[in-house]
Amino acid sequence: MAVLIQRAQLLLQQGRYQDALTTLKQHLSTSANDIDALFLLAICYLEMGKTEEGEQVVNNALGFAPDDDRFLYLKARLALNKNQYSEALQAIGEAVAIHPYQADYFGMWSQILLFKKDYPGALQKAEEGLAIDPENLVCLNLRSNALFNLGKKEEAFSDLHEALEHNPENAYTHANLGWKWLEAGDHRKALEHFRESLKLDPNQQWAKNGMVQAMKARYWLYRQFLNYAFFMGRQKAGMQWLIIAGIFILTQIASKVFFPLYVLLALVALSTWLIAPVSNLFLRLNPYGRYALTPQQMKVSTMVGCLLAVALLAAAAYWLTAIPGLLSVAICSGVLLLPVSSMYTPASKKSRNIFRIYTLSLAVIGLVGIIFAFITNDYANIFVAIMLIGVFLYQLLANYIISREP
Repeated sequence: MAVLIQRAQLLLQQGRYQDALTTLKQHLSTSANDIDALFLLAICYLEMGKTEEGEQVVNNALGFAPDDDRFLYLKARLALNKNQYSEALQAIGEAVAIHPYQADYFGMWSQILLFKKDYPGALQKAEEGLAIDPENLVCLNLRSNALFNLGKKEEAFSDLHEALEHNPENAYTHANLGWKWLEAGDHRKALEHFRESLKLDPNQQWAKNGMVQAMKARYWLYRQFLNYAFFMGRQKAGMQWLIIAGIFILTQIASKVFFPLYVLLALVALSTWLIAPVSNLFLRLNPYGRYALTPQQMKVSTMVGCLLAVALLAAAAYWLTAIPGLLSVAICSGVLLLPVSSMYTPASKKSRNIFRIYTLSLAVIGLVGIIFAFITNDYANIFVAIMLIGVFLYQLLANYIISREP
């Protein structure tokens, strides 16, 4: 049976996860409690994106082997994927207590702290891992991430170049370097590393996302949006809400003191929601760019383009005819851009479903408001008002959900 385990390990290294899964199940059919086979089985499930199956294997294994540090490490990884930071820290702490000389465990600890935006703590754990294994690529990459977020950009780039010296064909390191160059403002160098990462691993989704952002960063306006997004991404959730509240208060003051500033702030606020899908529209005109977009990005950019066209045409028609119903069409189409543009933003499927149901409900209310406007000649009827309030509440809900995600 050891032959089957060795074969499964080889298949895992080759990325043939389904074949490895079949081999491991064959072995476990006669050796159900083989802890090494169960560990490989859990790895298979996680690499295939079958989180629930992987979690079940991990929990079952910990039931009869509670001191196996490998499964505690996987438990931490699973908890991190669900944003359960306290559980993740507890699990990785237990794993390190059992096996304190495994550099990858300190890498996981550092990664959890990075998601919590505890950058000094993340740096410390990455350095503890490097003290065990100075060439550990996971810890080198995470040390670079922590340094970059602490404003030590030269040291961060130095770490990544060192990681590439140890392994010049590591797709993750190239993708990480691409994102660092993008955040530093050099989208051309970022593109080079994203391309190299995808050459080495065509399925590297992180590099694909970076490639899309780098291509859109050719436009000056989008680069400013990226700078804002990176800045907000470095802040903890409380600070993000403080900034949002500050912008809202400043906007309200500007509306009473200096109207042009109010318009400018309102446009800036709207741009943070709309610039990504609108820029995807331009990217679709690029002969190569459209292949870089995911099906969801294509779908959202199409819906945003249609709504934008309807809003502009309806506004122009209202200007020519003064029919109140047309103004209602322009208003409802315009404000619906906000929820539509962020329907697929959340990482979790549950949150995306909430966003989609909410957006569909707003669209139905808006449609009723438009019909009512044509019947009564009241463009600002109760249904349109409800929709406007709903969009405002949607922004608060969306900011809350997104700010709680890593």
